[in-house]
Amino acid sequence: MIFEDGKGTGNKARVDANNRLHVQSNQETEELQAIVEGDGYNINTGELAYTAAGTMLFISNNEDKDLVVSSIAVGLNNLGTHSDIPRITVERNTTGGDLGFSDNTAVAMNANRNFGSAKTLTADVYAGKSGGTSTGGTDAMLFFQGPNGRLFATINLIVPKGQNIAITIDPKLSSGTLTAYAAAICYLKDPENQ
Repeated sequence: MIFEDGKGTGNKARVDANNRLHVQSNQETEELQAIVEGDGYNINTGELAYTAAGTMLFISNNEDKDLVVSSIAVGLNNLGTHSDIPRITVERNTTGGDLGFSDNTAVAMNANRNFGSAKTLTADVYAGKSGGTSTGGTDAMLFFQGPNGRLFATINLIVPKGQNIAITIDPKLSSGTLTAYAAAICYLKDPENQ
């Protein structure tokens, strides 16, 4: 059997004496391929000030493709006194509260990760606030992060069209203010790769 390259150039694959086929291959992740195609995004709230528990980030997917939130990042800058370690919660499919429902403040950054692409993410994307509410959803993940630190978590959550994800924080403050940001590193999943 002869394997040719399909381009009519006459290149053939080599089979050695042990009947092993020798090929050279290139591999890239699904996420990198999405970025190359202009379907990778970085969403970041920018700096938010907290004196009490509240919402951080809301994303509702309006795309026909699934949105994969591959990672989240939460940075905390300590400007207060804490009674305990701050807690970050990821919620799925919230149905009420102000974040995404009545208080729709644009995020500071909603950037395509391919600087050569003009595509934009079709999603409702909002930054939260101290005292902001997010209700009716289900807690999906809980993280602890000390002040003056950064949480980076690979989560690989799939958010289908019409569903949402929210990130909230309880800074556990006894006094003062905590400055924080939340980011979602995400991409649109090619339906042919499902």
